[in-house]
Amino acid sequence: MKLINKKNFVSIVCIFFTLITCGKLLSERLAGFTDRYYSDNIFTILGFSVLITLVLSVHYYLQKFPFLIVLLVQYAVTVGIVFLAIWIHGQFSVHAPTAYWDMFYSITIPFLGGAIVYYVCFFYQIRKANAILRNLQEESD
Repeated sequence: MKLINKKNFVSIVCIFFTLITCGKLLSERLAGFTDRYYSDNIFTILGFSVLITLVLSVHYYLQKFPFLIVLLVQYAVTVGIVFLAIWIHGQFSVHAPTAYWDMFYSITIPFLGGAIVYYVCFFYQIRKANAILRNLQEESD
């Protein structure tokens, strides 16, 4: 069952983007922090949203593998791409000594949130499909 497809990919990216941005703004507001790199961070969040949605969307092709392994591989690929992007960025400019650690947190929290929502919806749809199949089997007996 494919939950993320070509028709709803942009919508899901927009939802991820909105939720992550609101979470960032709320946490900064509660901490009393003002971000002088606000616009840079917003575009980074957009990139995270696209990346996380893309990585979660390949679950459809990995359904024959155990769920936990798929989730861990998806997470490792996401973090790997982000760390590669940090490394490439570091070749052209100077970044904070804690950049990798900061980005690890910045990608882990949205990924886990997105994965939880995606897989809860996925298993709900599977349960619903199984109930429909069970009803059809009972009617045919």
